This record gives sequence, structure tokens and C-alpha cells, in this order.
Amino acid sequence: MSDNSILTRLKSKIEELYSLKRVNAHLEDVSNTLAEKYKELEQITSQLKKEEKDVKSLENKGFRPLFYKILGDKEKQLETERQEYLAVSLKYNALREEIDIIEYEKDLLQKKSISFPKVKKEVEDLKRHRQEELLNSGNPKREEVALVLKKYDHSVILGKEIAEAITASSNAYKNLDGLTGILRQALDWGRWRGRNSSGYAEMMKRSKLSEASRALAVTQRSLDYFAKEMSDLGETNMRLTLNFNELNKFTDYFLDNLITDWIIQQKIKNTLNSVLVVKDKVDRIKQSLDKEFQNNKQNLAELLKERDRILLSQ
Repeated sequence: MSDNSILTRLKSKIEELYSLKRVNAHLEDVSNTLAEKYKELEQITSQLKKEEKDVKSLENKGFRPLFYKILGDKEKQLETERQEYLAVSLKYNALREEIDIIEYEKDLLQKKSISFPKVKKEVEDLKRHRQEELLNSGNPKREEVALVLKKYDHSVILGKEIAEAITASSNAYKNLDGLTGILRQALDWGRWRGRNSSGYAEMMKRSKLSEASRALAVTQRSLDYFAKEMSDLGETNMRLTLNFNELNKFTDYFLDNLITDWIIQQKIKNTLNSVLVVKDKVDRIKQSLDKEFQNNKQNLAELLKERDRILLSQ
């Protein structure tokens, strides 16, 4: 087997092994996150049952006059209870959506991780074969070649890290774009009440809140994953300074404002602006990643040229 053939196969296997190592690490993180989400779901489920019970109690027609005096107007109190129930219900649905996404993600990761031992052995065998050929070549500069190849292996892994970060940034940007579209539609929510009956407005309200809830869960997961990919690269490699707390937690602001003030148009605009800021940040990071990827690709080519120059030199 020629040196170039071994190097080509080894490059492919190193990339595959790196991905599988990341799969195993991500699988552990996902499992821990899933356990936390189920605990949170248990708490919200209890809260949801309580709010539902409160609504049904007020809907009971057997209230005594004294009870009305304590609570005030029944319809007003009932509307308040329904809004509280809607708020908790939205959080519950968003959490269920997120758990479903994480469960699906965990299942995929478990299937991928099965091949890790096999690929690890293939990489070790190819590296040993490459080392043996280099030692048996008789070239007096084989140590220089070995150093260049070590740098090459490191650059292969770096290229894989950058490529995965680019994929994660593209996915996050796509989800942010979808969330932006939903919020732009939300700017019309305040006009629906005057367009048709209150029943129609209520139906549209619930429909859009449900849609936003699903988009929120997907977007949050993609942002979390993108942040993790970036932290694995490190600021030294990327020469970027990014507040990941802002990136990871911006949806808490979105959800709170959506529930509390979704009728108020200005609040929706503020929420939309906050999403657009994160969207712009993701786009700028992706552009930097694209440049880093091309630089690393050029570095790989230069290392191969350096190897050939050493082998051919007298």
C-alpha cells in the first residue's frame, strides 16, 4: 500500500473517529439533559393539573353568592384563571416538544456510537502501518516527516471540528429564520380581534402560540448544539468572543414576553428584534467559520507539499 493511499484512508478514518468521539460525548450530555427535562416536566405537570382544576372549579355553576363577593366578578376571575392555565399549558407543550426532540436525538446517537470500537482499531492499525513504512524507508529525514504528519493529523481534526460547527450554525440560522417568520406573523395578532369574532381570535391565538412553542423547542436545541460546537473549537482557534449565555438563554426572554404581553404589539416587536440580533450573530460567526475552514484546507495542502519536499530532498 502506497504512502499516499494510507494517508488518504487514515484521513478519512481520523475524521470518522473524531465524529464518533463527539457522538459519545454528546450522547452523555443528551442523557443528562433528558433526565433534567423529565424532572422539570413532572413539576409542570403538577402545576398544569392545579390550574386546570382551578378553571373547572370556577366553571361550576353551583357557586354561592358569598363566594362571588369574595372572588369578585366570576367571568373576570374565570378569564384570569384561563390565562394562567394557557400560560402553564404553553410551557408544558414546549417542554414536551423539547423532550421529544431530545429523545429522537438520543436514539440516533446511540445507533451511531455502536461503530466506535471498530473505527478506533482501524485508525490505530493505519497509524501503525504508516509508522512502520516510514521507519523502514531508510530516509534520514523520517523524523521530520513524522512531525509533519503529526501536524497533518491535527489539522484534519481541526477541519472536522470547523465543518461540524458550520453545519450546526447553518441549522441554527435556519431555525432562527423560521422563528423570525412566526414572530413577523405575530405582529398581526392584535388586529385579529377586530377582524372577526372573539372565537376566531382565540382560535388563531392558540394556533400561533402552539406553532411558536414547537419552533421554540427546535430553535433552542439547535442553538445549544451550536454553542457546544463553538466551545469545543475554543476562542484561540476561532479568535472570536461570544457571550454564550446570551445565545443560550435568549429564548427564555422570548417565551416570557410571548406569554405575558403577546397582545401588545410593541412587546412582540421587541421580542422579534432580540431574535434578529441572535440571528445576525450566528450569521457573522458562520462567515468566520467559512474563512477558517478554507484556511485550514490550505494548511493541509501545504503540509502535504512539505512532506513531499522532505522526502524528495537529498
